[in-house]
Amino acid sequence: MVAGGGVLLFASYWLIFYFTTDDGLLGGSRNAALNALPALALALLVHLVLDKAVWTRGMGFTQLLHVPLSLGFAVLWYLAIGVIGALQNGSLTQALAVRPFVPVAFAWQMFQGVTFYAVAALASLCIHLHGRLAVLESGTQGVLRQPPFMLLKTEEGTERISHDKIVKISGAGDHTEVSLRTRVVASATSLAQFEDLLPDAQFIRAHRSHIVSLAAIERSEAAGNGRTTLHLVNGSTVTTSRAGTRALREATV
Repeated sequence: MVAGGGVLLFASYWLIFYFTTDDGLLGGSRNAALNALPALALALLVHLVLDKAVWTRGMGFTQLLHVPLSLGFAVLWYLAIGVIGALQNGSLTQALAVRPFVPVAFAWQMFQGVTFYAVAALASLCIHLHGRLAVLESGTQGVLRQPPFMLLKTEEGTERISHDKIVKISGAGDHTEVSLRTRVVASATSLAQFEDLLPDAQFIRAHRSHIVSLAAIERSEAAGNGRTTLHLVNGSTVTTSRAGTRALREATV
């Protein structure tokens, strides 16, 4: 979007110079580039600043920042045109002693600068919102794609187990035990693999040796030293680690 605005700005300047001066095709293109390229470079800089440091702030703060940012954009664009024009026609010494625009031209240049800043800021906001929407959509699709069950390989074969039937999954030597509400199923799948497969919103790693379903917790009580004892719906208990207590606290509303 910013690049498209730069192309449109270049075309507008080229038409103005081509039909109002005697510079011809090449001269009009050079003068159009002299005005448009600094604006495009500044617009890209504006997008980086807005995307990283402004759009994530509150609305009031954002609105206040646009005033100095738009004026700064206009002034920098004006200075860039003057310096590049002097370098093009003379020397570095002349560039450092740039002759200012006449008042009317300066006022018009500032107006153009503030206006183009508004266009660049709007384009930046659209790009920022599009990026956030893409992240939200990918996250939502990931949740939707994740089935509410798993196919668990057991000694008898493969069994379909719904997530809401799981109470806890515990490490037991060279295998794991999947505790359901009415029975326990042995599995060769590791706890780390289960942790990757299960949805974070429904399960927590309560301990190095235990993954617990939040829906299976009937009550909890402090166990001292930053740990917590969880009483589960199947009558079993799990004492969390300190990290498990923090995970439980983060999942508690």
